Amino acid sequence: METSRSQRWRERRALWATDSLIINPKAYSVDIIDHAVARTFIAEHHYLPSYPAAQVAVGLFGLRAVLAGVAVFAVPATDAVITRHTGFTDPAKGCVLARLILLDRVPQNGESFFCARAFRLLRQARPAIEAVVSYSDPEFGHTGRVYAALSGAHRGTTRPRTVLRAAGQTISDRTLSKIRLRERGMDGAIDQIVRLGLPAPGLRESPAAWLARLQAEQLLTRHRQSGLFTYCFELTRNARRQGRALPRLPYPKLLPGP
Repeated sequence: METSRSQRWRERRALWATDSLIINPKAYSVDIIDHAVARTFIAEHHYLPSYPAAQVAVGLFGLRAVLAGVAVFAVPATDAVITRHTGFTDPAKGCVLARLILLDRVPQNGESFFCARAFRLLRQARPAIEAVVSYSDPEFGHTGRVYAALSGAHRGTTRPRTVLRAAGQTISDRTLSKIRLRERGMDGAIDQIVRLGLPAPGLRESPAAWLARLQAEQLLTRHRQSGLFTYCFELTRNARRQGRALPRLPYPKLLPGP
């Protein structure tokens, strides 16, 4: 369904902003927040409750300074995410907008108001970052309409791929890699899966064998994920210059269902 209404989330349920209300900038403030605060908010409300490898977290505050939205800027899954979509050869010049969520009580236009100010705070906190890559998942009804409103460059669509899911949630490749290769952060990655209601590894069970068992028992299931719409925000004049040779495609729309 294509709509001009703003999709929001509360307690991991999709909701919609009220049509008749437009955000009053004087009623809201935006500031950097602690990762612990952002992590709790994401876990409670976002459809992807896991917390990414965050660099900077920004909060939107409404009446009585109550948190009403969070944006999390994070390290990409691979350096190629930055170099491919920004034109920079140095991946430290970019990051990903890994989580963006506003509660349904935030009026229309809240996303563009929030993101514009979050980008400014990101630049203040991490001046080396000049570009931000973000994805929209059409499986959850997202085309990136707010990114278009902010003049983000639509770079194209990622290839469909097969992912592993548990309790309806996609487990990131990076999380699985930490477990299989016994990398730093493995314990936290295992805990992330266990918190979804899956059994913990056995006493003498290797992490890789544990993942294989979860798949054999259909607790971790394979899912064919459609391509994600990819956007890049060029935050500086230098970033815009670097991105000149990269595509700026027409903004996508969701195809009507069967």
